[in-house]
Amino acid sequence: MNESFTPERLTFARNRAGLTRVALAREVGVAPRSLAYWEDGTHPPSDDSIAQLSTALDLPVSFFSAEPLEEVQADAVSFRALSKMSAVRRDAALASGAFAIELVHWLEERLHLPVVDVPTYARGAADPDTAAQRLRLEWELGYARIKNAVHLVEAHGVRVFSLPERLTEDVDAFSFWWQGTPYMLLNTRKSYERLRFDVMHELGHLVMHGDYDLPRGREREQEANRFAAAFLMPEADILAAGLRNAGAEKVVAAKHRWSVSAMALTHRLHELGVTTDWTYTSTCRRLSQLGYRSGEPDNAATPREASQLLEKVFGMLRERGIRPADIAASLHVHPSTLNDLLFGLVLTATTSAGQGPATSTVSSTRPALRVLPGAN
Repeated sequence: MNESFTPERLTFARNRAGLTRVALAREVGVAPRSLAYWEDGTHPPSDDSIAQLSTALDLPVSFFSAEPLEEVQADAVSFRALSKMSAVRRDAALASGAFAIELVHWLEERLHLPVVDVPTYARGAADPDTAAQRLRLEWELGYARIKNAVHLVEAHGVRVFSLPERLTEDVDAFSFWWQGTPYMLLNTRKSYERLRFDVMHELGHLVMHGDYDLPRGREREQEANRFAAAFLMPEADILAAGLRNAGAEKVVAAKHRWSVSAMALTHRLHELGVTTDWTYTSTCRRLSQLGYRSGEPDNAATPREASQLLEKVFGMLRERGIRPADIAASLHVHPSTLNDLLFGLVLTATTSAGQGPATSTVSSTRPALRVLPGAN
């Protein structure tokens, strides 16, 4: 028997893989009762059984003997379609959040990451539009277009990661606060415009629905949507754009000014009273006919926003001889698990130690990043 086995890690790994005890027991060739004993700590598995678990759950043997993970609780996260999401998918998404926390802890021992500068507004202190205006003022943005939403939130201390590709059909994005640090996990399969809106939607949750007001339910989702629209498309800028009763063609031409989807701009115009109910309905119908309800056909090839911070992090670590595979080993996961957190956010190939950084759009807001003295 292996006395260094950590039962909580087995339960975590099984939930991450979306397996019941019966299904995992079948995978490793043991009785479900034996698996129950392993998970509740009654009897640890043998070394051979741990090796079988390692294969079945796609995790190194060392994963099962490390300290318990800091797990994100479901009630601290707002999933937009929770009623339609299976518990299996929810737990797999939350597991990605736990791995993100582990990676951030590892990085913070070696690097000075950007200081957290994300306020949390008391419930009722500001409606979503006011909250968006207030944050723009605090971040000294004025009415300027948001050049890169990912860069912006990273520069203010949000730790941004991606969801595993296998989850992108079921999960849009989610965010949470953990020990005073805000985290955001994004579905990087979205279009350029919709990914930007997701970033601001999750920022709305972080700002308006902090630890004291956990983000749950349809009302909270609507508030986050209104915050995102107001933050990306400030009212004064919209009113100055001359879009009164704009139809579909004019909306499609104008949406590039704010880098938002055609539907998002249409909703914002109606929300601000710039279009009549009839114009709003007919514009939505026409945009749907043109394919804008499910995507942005006129802008499908635009590269999604990437992470400037993560590129810097891996570049600095590479200069110190630390490869992604070394980081994965320190976290007791395979490199593929690390890559899941970086998918679509890092333009440099994370599995290549010698490859230089790829070209990316540079934001005027640069996240501060320094090496801690003596860190290895």
